[in-house]
Amino acid sequence: MIVNLEVLERKFNSEEKITPETLLEKRLIRKIKGKTPKVKILGKGKLAKSLTIEGCLVSKKAKEIIEKAYGVVK
Repeated sequence: MIVNLEVLERKFNSEEKITPETLLEKRLIRKIKGKTPKVKILGKGKLAKSLTIEGCLVSKKAKEIIEKAYGVVK
């Protein structure tokens, strides 16, 4: 599943942790065949919030934008 930074900017508050499970809870992704899918964060859009990304694949551009906003990719 693909999720763009612009969606994270709209749906999450600063300092929140983003995992595939939190994306499911907010209905930004859905299970495939009963399993939580792999998630990749792409760098489309702007991000002004400090977010922590865990358990997701992250594009190079998205990682640069997240870290510029003082976020963390684990």
